[in-house]
Amino acid sequence: MAAPARSMAGSPGARRRKAGRWGRRGVVQVTLIVTSVIFLLPLLWMVSSSLKGNADIFVFPPVLFPAQPQTGNYAQALSYIPFGTYFRNSAIVSVATVVGTLVACVPAAYAFSILRWPGRDLVFRLVLATIMLPFPVVMVPQYLIFRNLGWLGTLLPLMVPPFLGAFITPYFASSLAIFLLRQFMLGLPRDLIDAGRIDGAGNWRLLWYVVVPLSKGSIVTVVLFAFLTSWTAFVAPLIFITKGDLYTLSLGLQQYQSLHFTAFNYLMAASVVFCLPVLVAFVLAQRYFVQGISLTGTKG
Repeated sequence: MAAPARSMAGSPGARRRKAGRWGRRGVVQVTLIVTSVIFLLPLLWMVSSSLKGNADIFVFPPVLFPAQPQTGNYAQALSYIPFGTYFRNSAIVSVATVVGTLVACVPAAYAFSILRWPGRDLVFRLVLATIMLPFPVVMVPQYLIFRNLGWLGTLLPLMVPPFLGAFITPYFASSLAIFLLRQFMLGLPRDLIDAGRIDGAGNWRLLWYVVVPLSKGSIVTVVLFAFLTSWTAFVAPLIFITKGDLYTLSLGLQQYQSLHFTAFNYLMAASVVFCLPVLVAFVLAQRYFVQGISLTGTKG
């Protein structure tokens, strides 16, 4: 019986099927490589421009790797504006946004996925509907509220709303974070939840010791989205921050561009430093991020 099996494995049809699989796999690999290069090209060009002289940026045909990298551009770029102050302000706002988003959204997602209470699905649909609200709709009411509270000109309008589940920008909202976490929690084994209740664990203990460890991937996904959105936010800081010493990096780079619009190499150098925290955060949490995206279904 072994001889026919070997002959079938080595038959022309089997070889064609194997070649077809390898061919499809090769097409997929080439497509992914080309797509990755397309997406990485702006980043590579930014890094390349930060190491060139200002006039060399506009040379045609363009040179991606300069023959004599000018690493001093970074020191010059960071000295034109109070970069350290702006970096500190952005870090404070981003950390507060991440912590506030977790504090508000993780318990809310637990309530919408694990707990059973009257009107749960209706309330969740109302929360989910706020994703469709564009930022200009809530911009004016938020401005009036913060003005009456006396928060204009401080970092509080950027730091406090996430703790209240009101973190909303043109790219990310607390309702989206609740949705991502809820969809993941719906797929958790109910046996673990029931076993914890039998052992006498309350909701807070179940959330902290059972649900949160199992939801690590989705939580990291929300953290990355919240951090990225807060770190790169421009419209909200432009509206609520009026003092120069409280500017975030996004406002600082815009100020730099308006003051030194001809020094594009210095602007690119400052932009590289601005992007580094986001790249480092993604690289460190890449495994959990991919896991959270792939395992977040649409159950429920």
